[in-house]
Amino acid sequence: MFEIKHLKTLVTLAETGSISKAADEIFTSPSALSHQIKDLEQRLNTPLFIRNTSPIKFTKQGQILLRLADDILPKINNVLSKLKDEDGTVKQLSLAIACHACFQWLLPVTEQFLLQNPALKIEFVEQVFPDQYDNQSTTDVDILFTDEKTENDGFIYHALGTFEVVAVLAKEGKTKENEVKKSESKRNNLASKPFLSAADFSQQVLLTYPIKTEHLDIFKLFLNKGLKKKNHNKANAHRPKAIKQVANSHVILQMVAANMGIATLPDWLVNSLTKQSLVQTKRLGETGIYKTLYARYQAKNKLADIIQQLIPKTVTAFDDLYQ
Repeated sequence: MFEIKHLKTLVTLAETGSISKAADEIFTSPSALSHQIKDLEQRLNTPLFIRNTSPIKFTKQGQILLRLADDILPKINNVLSKLKDEDGTVKQLSLAIACHACFQWLLPVTEQFLLQNPALKIEFVEQVFPDQYDNQSTTDVDILFTDEKTENDGFIYHALGTFEVVAVLAKEGKTKENEVKKSESKRNNLASKPFLSAADFSQQVLLTYPIKTEHLDIFKLFLNKGLKKKNHNKANAHRPKAIKQVANSHVILQMVAANMGIATLPDWLVNSLTKQSLVQTKRLGETGIYKTLYARYQAKNKLADIIQQLIPKTVTAFDDLYQ
């Protein structure tokens, strides 16, 4: 009928007195929290609090659940304390991220998971890349979030979801700069193309993360694709007119919207901005470039039970990016 998370939500509502404040406490949006409560009320077929009251006033049925939460949640916290090591120290889960853009949606998931597991600490390891996967510093991490899968390496790869790598361009006619440049770039107008070819990048400023080009999908899977390994001459590859490295995704998207260059990013990262008509996306090649995001871990990891609790939450969070 209801879950532990529902009891925790009701307690947070009682403590904060409003849906917006409760949403902030449990790292979600007010609309998502309202949806969760409505779902619970439908399951129980009864309202749990009186709408439009400040602070929130609970119905008799809501108060019954609150008393239940006061009784059950402390017991659950006592059970969670068993996560502690024998010497009483807090267990530490280390996470490494090989997907540069993933940090922004993984962080809220891990923060909420820590609230539910008070005897656990999470440490983020600096970003790693496929050629570093065999390094001791990488193999020692508990979970590696990556969009690269190595066969038969002894690790378990749990698929979180599939995404498309897309080109991101300024929305046509959105800035004065666009209008000034329009006549100069008619022969190089990408907006009318159904998809971009590798040659289309030759007259473009490419905005990328501050990492080596050999680690970027746009070069590995598109611009350098087809070059023979024995004769891998980068001079023969399609190269952008210039490359500008930018610290984070938000700044990249702002620069794209201002027509300061184009970028290639995961589709989920730009979905909200395309809906706001701030930027537009184009497929890379006629068939597009698709990748799968994985959580990689060792089956014999001493924290495997905790890892297996966290991974379904990351799957849900990734799926929510497309809602």
